[in-house]
Amino acid sequence: MIWTKIQILKHLEKGTDDDIYECVKKSKKNIRSLAQNNYYFWVIIPIISNFHWFTTIETHELIKSMFKLKTTTHLSTEEFSWLVKQLQDLWKTKWNVELPSPQDNNLLTYIDENF
Repeated sequence: MIWTKIQILKHLEKGTDDDIYECVKKSKKNIRSLAQNNYYFWVIIPIISNFHWFTTIETHELIKSMFKLKTTTHLSTEEFSWLVKQLQDLWKTKWNVELPSPQDNNLLTYIDENF
């Protein structure tokens, strides 16, 4: 069960001294945005796929295995930004391939010309 602090306190007031509870505090996190998702699957994945001659699914699976991720779906916006930055740095350093950033003014031109 997931409860608020007030719900937990009310429940504890009803309990006895013999009751044992385990509490885990979890913070809400902002799951990656739709814009991040589109950028990843429509820009990052196709560029890497084309460069390595992989399918988009193979590329996504490769990235998940490289970063030991079961899924990218539940990454926060910050975690997802970190992942993209790591990919940009890796491809620039290892293969001298510039992965465009979402803020890149030429991104829409790139997409129009390549997809």
